[in-house]
Amino acid sequence: MKIFKNNETIMVLGTSFNGVKDMIIHARDRKPKNGVYVGEDSKLYPCFDSSDYAYEDRRYTNLVFAKSPEELEAKMNVLNNMKQTKGNYNKLTCELHPMAYWGGDVNHDVFMTEAESE
Repeated sequence: MKIFKNNETIMVLGTSFNGVKDMIIHARDRKPKNGVYVGEDSKLYPCFDSSDYAYEDRRYTNLVFAKSPEELEAKMNVLNNMKQTKGNYNKLTCELHPMAYWGGDVNHDVFMTEAESE
C-alpha cells in the first residue's frame, strides 16, 4: 500500500491527479482525465446534532480507476455491493486495483493499492 498526502500529486494509470480532490472532481463530473475514469463510493461523516447536520460536509471516500467506462462500471458494481470490513467506510482492496481511500479530513492521508510488481 502506498500513502500520499491528500494534496500531493498522485499518478494513477499514467495520469497525474493534483491531490485527492482532483480525483473526486473527475468522479463526480463523470469525465475521464487523460483516458482514466474515476468512480466514487463515499459516505458522509456521522452527524449527532443539528449543528452537525447543518455544517458537516466531510466524507469517507473510496475511489476506483479504470481505462474504459465498461471497466469502471464493473468495478463500481463490485465496490457498491462490497461489505465494509474496516472502520470509517474503508473498502480498500487490491481486488479493485488501482483503488484509493481517503478519510475525508485535511489531516488524513490517501491510501492507495499497489500492484504486486510495484
